[in-house]
Amino acid sequence: MTNLGAQWRQFQGKALYAYHRFITQTARWTFTGKANLTQARASGRPVLWTLWHGQVMPFIMYGDRFVGGNRFCLITVGDERGDSLATLGDEIGAKMYKVDMQGNPVAAGRAVLRVIQAMKQGLDSMIAPDGPDGPAHEPKGGVAMLAKKSGAAVLPVGVWTRQAYQRKRWDGYLVPTPFARIHVAFGSPIIAKRNAPTDALLAQITEALHAISQKARQSAGVTQTGL
Repeated sequence: MTNLGAQWRQFQGKALYAYHRFITQTARWTFTGKANLTQARASGRPVLWTLWHGQVMPFIMYGDRFVGGNRFCLITVGDERGDSLATLGDEIGAKMYKVDMQGNPVAAGRAVLRVIQAMKQGLDSMIAPDGPDGPAHEPKGGVAMLAKKSGAAVLPVGVWTRQAYQRKRWDGYLVPTPFARIHVAFGSPIIAKRNAPTDALLAQITEALHAISQKARQSAGVTQTGL
């Protein structure tokens, strides 16, 4: 990466943070299922917030405002796409770890291990199990591995707003607009045992994410079926 390219991506990250802050402060927030969040916290385990990739932006806004960015350790894609997101994470105070699964697998494994260690020390994390490249709503095994290795409570989350621009790409990435009403729904926490079969755990998480995403949409007044 050239210095000019790095500087440009850092600028993009800072611009994204400015937009993020503006939306976060002007949004109106509605919550469903907060007892499930309380239950996840009461478990004494780190929380692994889990949601579909298209809902990442409004979730990060929620996490920054209501949880605190400094309570998160976050994984971002290890290629150049992750540079801007890493800058955003740094700005909100999160611990950022770039993981390049297409590059050096040893380095990627070490980065994931650092995330697991940070979670065991009390930080939360967030994962969109169908990211970073899809297909949409088809989770990969990383969410199950991270949950089992960290001992986390997996908290399914759905986030939706009708006041948004939805990007025309594989995940329908949601970009809230100023003064949006953002609806956040929390599902029942899933406690994964270390020896839990991965396929069964992924199926459980998938079902929970479909249900909670639909609940968030319904809270936002979207009546048609969709994820």
